[in-house]
Amino acid sequence: MTRPLRCIPDGGSVVEVTSRTLHSRLLLRPDPELNQIIGGALGRAQRLYGVAILGYVFLSNHYHLLLRVQDARQLAS
Repeated sequence: MTRPLRCIPDGGSVVEVTSRTLHSRLLLRPDPELNQIIGGALGRAQRLYGVAILGYVFLSNHYHLLLRVQDARQLAS
């Protein structure tokens, strides 16, 4: 069963997205190469999906994003 789309008010909203690594492994340990990969992935996502990334923090086993989205479909993408 899929999760229903969240309610985003007309005009968009700021949302927080959190995700954890598989089995909470420490896969996101600080590293210059990993920082480049994360920055590239965030830039690509911003370009492809039109979201505005307001802030982010990547920790060793999870991350948090603050995004501005226009609607729930954009967030789901």
